[in-house]
Amino acid sequence: MFEQAPRAGFARRLAAIIYDVLVLCAVIMAAAGMAFALVIGLEHTGLLDLSAYEDTAAFFGQGLQRWLYLLYLLSAGVGFYAYFWLRAGQTLGMKAWRLLLLQQNGQQLTPAQAILRALLAVGGLGNFWLFLRWGKGLALQDQLTNTQMVLISKEQSKQLNLYKTAR
Repeated sequence: MFEQAPRAGFARRLAAIIYDVLVLCAVIMAAAGMAFALVIGLEHTGLLDLSAYEDTAAFFGQGLQRWLYLLYLLSAGVGFYAYFWLRAGQTLGMKAWRLLLLQQNGQQLTPAQAILRALLAVGGLGNFWLFLRWGKGLALQDQLTNTQMVLISKEQSKQLNLYKTAR
């Protein structure tokens, strides 16, 4: 149904990214808050000693826990995108700009495609590939994961209705 829809251009992708970054900031802050709450809880129960650190933030800024914390925050961001792409093919920003993500054959993304695409799309830099491959309508992350982002009509957007299609 959507495989014949026109592919999304750079401007719409960028607008959707701006919307999604606002939501993603809230997700990352919530994830960080949970990590801090866990460490503070472990300290209060005596399972973790933070006396060697200036404060809880210093604990997350040194050694192995720094890299584990960054990996945790990255996984929260990747999880955000993968969740919405797998549920309905759209994030909130994509819904607002009537964009839909699907495989190039028109099927829904697989979990592996969603996770890989989210990792490859970090920072949105792959979208500049649209200028190098002018007229193809595929960003670098699209080409590497066999996906495409298409522009759908208002009627198609109403048909999708995230609340009805979400599993």
